Amino acid sequence: MAVKIIRCPSCGEEIEITDLYEGVEIQCSLCNSVMVYQEGKLLLLDTNEEFDLDELESVEEEEEFEDYDEFEEEEEYYYDDEY
Repeated sequence: MAVKIIRCPSCGEEIEITDLYEGVEIQCSLCNSVMVYQEGKLLLLDTNEEFDLDELESVEEEEEFEDYDEFEEEEEYYYDDEY
């Protein structure tokens, strides 16, 4: 069970965090960046930048589909007399 799903600050890959405690190291499987959880923030070891978990939290947005005319059935009429 995932505690949180975040996006890697380096590459944007989704990372599933299962354990979240002080000093835990989290590594991205795509770019191998390492982050350490300290004082409620994630410290990116490559650049020493700090990120709030809320900033990196992955929010799955529902895709909204608008009514596209191309998906609607249209009747096509062919007239031989026009050519």
